[in-house]
Amino acid sequence: MMYLHTIGDSTRYNGWTNWHTFSVGSNLINDEGLYLEACRYERGAVNPTWQGFIESAGLEGLYLNGVSVSDPNLDHTELTELIQEINA
Repeated sequence: MMYLHTIGDSTRYNGWTNWHTFSVGSNLINDEGLYLEACRYERGAVNPTWQGFIESAGLEGLYLNGVSVSDPNLDHTELTELIQEINA
């Protein structure tokens, strides 16, 4: 179930910055192959980032739930935090 929250004039989806970030982050967590790839990347990277994960895994051009992993609407800071916490 997706919840839309309005805080001031910003819209958040299930605690994520926006729908694009929510969709990509949720797909990463729930797709076993992507999740395991993210775990491998995070363990081996000195400073893991969202963009580094995309490049390392060769995922440029991938769409998750209709959203490009390189979509300009993605909150890269939030997705980087997800990658960094994936093995925590």
